[in-house]
Amino acid sequence: MAGSTAEQVGGSAQGLGQNLAGQLSSSDLGPGIMAGEGTGPNRYVALGDSYAAVGRVAPGAWSAGPVNCVRTDDAYPTVVARELGVGTFVNASCGGAVTDDLWAPDEGVPAQFDALTEDTDLVSLSIGGNDVGFGAVIAACAVRTNTAEPFLPVIDAMTGTLAEGFDPSAGCADVIDRQATEALAELDSHLDEVYAEIARRSPEARVVTTGYLAAIPESDELIASSPSCAPLMAATREERDKVRGFQNSLNDVVRAAAERNGATVVIPDEPGHSMCAPADTRYVDLTGVETGAAPVHPTSLGHAHVADRVLAALEG
Repeated sequence: MAGSTAEQVGGSAQGLGQNLAGQLSSSDLGPGIMAGEGTGPNRYVALGDSYAAVGRVAPGAWSAGPVNCVRTDDAYPTVVARELGVGTFVNASCGGAVTDDLWAPDEGVPAQFDALTEDTDLVSLSIGGNDVGFGAVIAACAVRTNTAEPFLPVIDAMTGTLAEGFDPSAGCADVIDRQATEALAELDSHLDEVYAEIARRSPEARVVTTGYLAAIPESDELIASSPSCAPLMAATREERDKVRGFQNSLNDVVRAAAERNGATVVIPDEPGHSMCAPADTRYVDLTGVETGAAPVHPTSLGHAHVADRVLAALEG
């Protein structure tokens, strides 16, 4: 196991400081660029959000780039690049990214599409979760449901920025049934625009799209039997069903858009590795305490699984 977040944060302060200094320097606000063996694709560009960027959060684990992107060396694009032996690997993924961030700079981070070139021959894409308010769903359905009434204003102030344009304080059902549903309908056309722009900038590139790892298991019995998933039991059965339906709907939209636009699609949602699984088999972690992952994000094991699926798809 990776160890607890407290153990990792309590590691080498000097190493963490050096890592942060490198990411905050004015010369290192763009994508991370690494040279490889040159035995695989010539130029591989990774685009996407935190499910492409963020793995184990620990001192010295972050890759080059802006500190707010939190790119880590165990995230699946870096693993794929290493295994393929690419000539040049350009990691433009960034935690918190939405589809608009592919076109436009955000808080000093260059537009991700700027990393694409005519000679790019491989692109990976993981995007959409923030567009449809994944953070707001978790805040409404797992955080607010465990908060006493007097403290709700504090929680709402803290979680209100998790997903811009979404309101977790409206409650779990409203966030999913109205807010996320409307956003899912819009995401469909946004993804078509994304694929068209990739094709325009990198016409010879093969595009591999990754969906989102399953976070919540289908069985309430698994949730109830897992101490790690205890916060989810504060929601009603209907609300938990809504969260399951939401994660499935998001992957359905991602899959359909990829297939419609000729991309290779990987939906790494195999059961048995959700937030409620034992820590040593968990692909996504609710709190990150047992695995060192960011809360509600892929673990190192989860990223390794996605990388394996991507590599298998590329061989197919």
